Amino acid sequence: MAILEEKLSFGMVLYKEELQDTVTYKTLLNSISSSLHSLQNKVLILVYDNTPHNSDYKKLENFTNGFVEVCIFSENANNGLPFAYNRLVEEARDRNKDWFVFLDQDTELPNDFYDSYLKADPRFKIQCPLVFSGGRLMSPSYYRNYRSSQMPIPEENQILLKDVSCINSGLMVNTNLFQAIGGYNKDLFLDFCDHDFVEKTKKYKIEYLGILNTKLHQDFSANTHSKTQALQRYILFLKDLKIYGKKRDSIKLFLYVDFPHLLKLTVKYKSLKFFKLRFL
Repeated sequence: MAILEEKLSFGMVLYKEELQDTVTYKTLLNSISSSLHSLQNKVLILVYDNTPHNSDYKKLENFTNGFVEVCIFSENANNGLPFAYNRLVEEARDRNKDWFVFLDQDTELPNDFYDSYLKADPRFKIQCPLVFSGGRLMSPSYYRNYRSSQMPIPEENQILLKDVSCINSGLMVNTNLFQAIGGYNKDLFLDFCDHDFVEKTKKYKIEYLGILNTKLHQDFSANTHSKTQALQRYILFLKDLKIYGKKRDSIKLFLYVDFPHLLKLTVKYKSLKFFKLRFL
């Protein structure tokens, strides 16, 4: 049995999609089934459904399919990504899991995904896979002046965390560390929550990021919006920006994140409404 098998758990946040229809769940099952020859315990998959429903209910659903145990939670509201992640890790800790893997619903996982996490070096309390989009390495990345930029593909199983960050998808964290640093910032809704979390680990004197030997593919092209949707999304971005900006360099944040993002949206949608939302 692999070192981490009994203590490893996976978590996914859903939004307006059924679990069985997500590419992440399908490819995760394929990856686990590829390891059935060595599997001695059911794999725990925790799911939080952020989809608001018409009826007033809280959902708790459990099922197994032979080699996985799935638990689905919902509170009939979209409380944001950090809230959902914190809830899932709390559930994992209640089940005596020492490690938790964060997953999006639209990430394609390779067949070696599960095995790679079983073989992870437990000395590194925060670890991430290589996440690609359109053939480019998206995570891990350099993170300077609150902006991500592409880094060379790491060749070792560890890199210094200084000036580095990573996205949520595929991130594996020791649950005791997660608890010690207070989890994700519950005041954020969506944007910046991954970088904020990684920054908190650095303040806790975590010096190295473990690199998992597997490659994930994230489809960011699906995140397209009409102008109306983009304006609504920008309102959420501004709220998170204000929260993330607390106790950070406001000038750098404006020059390197806030204003470039505003210009990009204005040009893309050929509308000054974004400027009105930002400055009026």
